[in-house]
Amino acid sequence: MIGSVQMYGGLWCFPAGALDNPYYQTAKTKPSPLSQAFDARYFRDLLDDPATHKLCAKTFLATEQRIPGLGNGVLQDILLAAKIHPKHKLATLTPPERDALFTAVKSTLAAMTDQGGRDTEADLFGNPGGYRTRMSRYTVDRPCPDCESLIRKASFMGGSIYCCPACQEI
Repeated sequence: MIGSVQMYGGLWCFPAGALDNPYYQTAKTKPSPLSQAFDARYFRDLLDDPATHKLCAKTFLATEQRIPGLGNGVLQDILLAAKIHPKHKLATLTPPERDALFTAVKSTLAAMTDQGGRDTEADLFGNPGGYRTRMSRYTVDRPCPDCESLIRKASFMGGSIYCCPACQEI
């Protein structure tokens, strides 16, 4: 067996029930964003949860395993597709913005999956994914793929955010 892990990850092999990793256990209770169970109503319920009202878009998408498997790298492209700034507060999202966010989660993750992952990552054989990442450290100071404004990087919540100042106004 060969395995490769980058950033925050791990590979473990244990008999069933021998390791109760809370992160994994929480993720197992939620529907995959690629499944039919992850529908507009389910997403709306996540947004309407009182515990999320004070959160910004980045925190909502990347913490607490609200959406299993979704992390900082993926959320950058989702937020660009939805035209929502990572610091945008959920409580102030309009109904069309909420719909755009749901659509962006579903479509971006489906595209990444269909194309074998992001081009910034590699599979177990070292092959990069076919999904062309739109927002990452490699696109900083390059033209936005939607409007040609220069993509900017900022520090936020102990990590980096990448955004288009024109498409993702706060």
